[in-house]
Amino acid sequence: MEKRTAALLLALATVFALGANAAEPAGSKPEAAAASEPAAAQTERAETPAEPEAEGALAFDALGARMRESYYPLLALEENVQTLEEWDYRRTEDELRDKINGIADQQWAYLSTVPGMGSMLSASLQPQYDAYRDAFDDVRSGKLQSDNEGVTRQLRNLQDQTVIVGESLYITLKELETQDAALSRTIDALGRSDAELTLRHELGQVSALTVQQVRAGLAQAESARATLRMNADNVLLQLKAMTGTALDGELTLAALPRVTAGQLGAMALDDDLARAKEASYELYDAQKTLDDAKKDYNDALKKYGANSKKNEWMQAKHTWQAAQYTFENALQSYELKFRALYAQVKDASQAADAKRAALAGKEAEYAASALKYEQGNLSANALADAKDALAEAKDAALGAERELFSQYRSYCWAVEYGILNG
Repeated sequence: MEKRTAALLLALATVFALGANAAEPAGSKPEAAAASEPAAAQTERAETPAEPEAEGALAFDALGARMRESYYPLLALEENVQTLEEWDYRRTEDELRDKINGIADQQWAYLSTVPGMGSMLSASLQPQYDAYRDAFDDVRSGKLQSDNEGVTRQLRNLQDQTVIVGESLYITLKELETQDAALSRTIDALGRSDAELTLRHELGQVSALTVQQVRAGLAQAESARATLRMNADNVLLQLKAMTGTALDGELTLAALPRVTAGQLGAMALDDDLARAKEASYELYDAQKTLDDAKKDYNDALKKYGANSKKNEWMQAKHTWQAAQYTFENALQSYELKFRALYAQVKDASQAADAKRAALAGKEAEYAASALKYEQGNLSANALADAKDALAEAKDAALGAERELFSQYRSYCWAVEYGILNG
């Protein structure tokens, strides 16, 4: 356990020194994100509003690979993983054997050639001998290999968590794009109102205060958009760093993939939960902690006996019992979070369906308003307002699709890699 913890702390120090943490934009709340799909799907969801594709844009599905190839913290982590995976344990065993034999020879030389002081000099080398012997026994028994396997899983988990951050930033940027468009429409609408009310004020129909209030609202909307664009620029900079793009270079993002009916239909709660538990590093680590506590208990039992009143025996016994409860709690908590995520995906799906239905209604309303405008029964400003209402409905539908996609990706990360955040 101590070796695994020390190795992880070293890896974490490397990652955070290189800046693995991506900052959230001020005043925003990035959506959760994730990666691989639990099952392939064929059927597209009908009537899903689509964002326009940007030529040469970075596709969401390519983001993870791009990060693993280009992001310095991930590259550093991969080197640490490769060190562990390529470790020559046979050579380590031979080297430790040589060290043990060398110290033993030196101890014998002290005892045989330095009368009186030989015992003291030999004893001074004993701690080194014992340390090498313990390490040698760990290699021979496979304990070191098992510990390093745990560290490797831990590092892989950290790599995956970093990719999740990148995907979250990608989704956040798409949300900020929608918010920018909405604020721009608000600014345009306030600009129309300003022009209209200025004219009416000149005609004596409205007060100067009314005009001033509209202009104040316009200034606030423009300020909010400026802040939002600053946040978007900062998030984009983070994503550039994560994808190996020059910070002063161009990076455009393709539209988010759609969650299909086939993907939703392929979700199988019990089977997916079993896969998630098997892949989870969190549960793997909890099991290792339980196994360590059991080993300490068995060692104490062997050393002191079940009826012993020694503190060491009592401590090992209760530590093991507490570890069992802790492990069962970890299992239960994991299952609770997974079942909640499953329900959230399904709820996001029905919410997206409702937003699409609302969009269809707004499309019909706008068509009626356009017809009235052509017939001379509706003003240009009123038609513009109807167009804005339609655009808001489209944004709401897209937002619901993004939320569904975000929840589904989190579900995929859980199923494929066992990662349950939140």
